Amino acid sequence: MIYGTGIDLVHVPRVAGVYERHGERFVDRLLHDAERREFEVLSLPRRRVLYLAKAFAVKEAFVKAMGTGFRGIAHDHVGAVRSESGRPGLIYVAALSRQLESLGIIGAHVSISDEHEFALASVTLETA
Repeated sequence: MIYGTGIDLVHVPRVAGVYERHGERFVDRLLHDAERREFEVLSLPRRRVLYLAKAFAVKEAFVKAMGTGFRGIAHDHVGAVRSESGRPGLIYVAALSRQLESLGIIGAHVSISDEHEFALASVTLETA
């Protein structure tokens, strides 16, 4: 059963501007620890900005699927990481995992895409 769905479209140049202005402070507030490890190995500036834009879109899509906005959820509480096959999935800090469990949410489906100046993410949360 579907608990909620969310989608978000991000203008990559906007994220680039925020990253230029705030640098590591922005990265620290945005990325989950696992995302941060993936981000650190990226060397090309364009790839780093695109990674941040996609991460931002995933988090926005997630809170829309939750129906809560960011009330009680920080950007770095949820992250998108890829499996060995490349399939994206969500990871959470412990407190958010407990919250999802209490709501009966047993799964999340994620799709991430980008094209030139835009990054898009879709999240569907599933219950039993």
